Amino acid sequence: MPDLQSLLAYTALADRDAFGQLYAATQHRAWAICLRLLRDRPAAEEAMQDAYVKVWHQAGSYRPSLGSPEAWLSALVRNTCLDRLRASKREAQYVVPMQGDDENELPEIPDYRTPEHLLEAGLHGRQMEDCLGQLQPRQRDLLAAAYVLGQSHAEVARERAMPLGTVKTLIRRAVQFLRDCLGEGAR
Repeated sequence: MPDLQSLLAYTALADRDAFGQLYAATQHRAWAICLRLLRDRPAAEEAMQDAYVKVWHQAGSYRPSLGSPEAWLSALVRNTCLDRLRASKREAQYVVPMQGDDENELPEIPDYRTPEHLLEAGLHGRQMEDCLGQLQPRQRDLLAAAYVLGQSHAEVARERAMPLGTVKTLIRRAVQFLRDCLGEGAR
C-alpha cells in the first residue's frame, strides 16, 4: 500500500496524481463504509463522491499526531454518510401521510424538541458515557474501530495484531456489558 500520509500531503497541495493514487488505495474501504451505513447503492455512490470531494478540499487538515490516515479517511467517509442519513430524516419529517377517517384531519406529528424529550435524550447520553467509561481501554478501542470507523472484525484484528477470535470475543463482551449497563432499552 502506498504511503497514505504522503499522498494526503500532496493532495493538500492540489496534486491530482497523488489524489488519484489516494483514491485508488482507499476506495474499497470507503465504499464498504458507505454501503454498510446507507444500505442503498445510489445513495452510497453519492456519499462516496461527496466524501472524496471533502478529501480533496480538507486534506490539509489531516494531522498525523491525531491518528492514522486510514482512520482520518474512514471518519470523514463515515461522517459524510451520517450527514446524508440525518438530512434524509429531516426531509422525511416534513412528509405527512394523509390517512384517517376525515380527509381534513391531519395525523399528529410528535415534537421531539419538547423539554421532556430533550431531558430524556440528555440522560440517556450521560448514561451511555458512564457505561463506556466503565469498559477497559482496549474494549473501548475495539468498539470504536468496529462501530465508529466501520472496520470489520478482521481489519481490527489485523491492525492490532490480535487473533480474530479474541477481537470478536472482546467486542461481543463489550456490547453485552453496554446492553446490561443501559438496561432493557438497549436491546
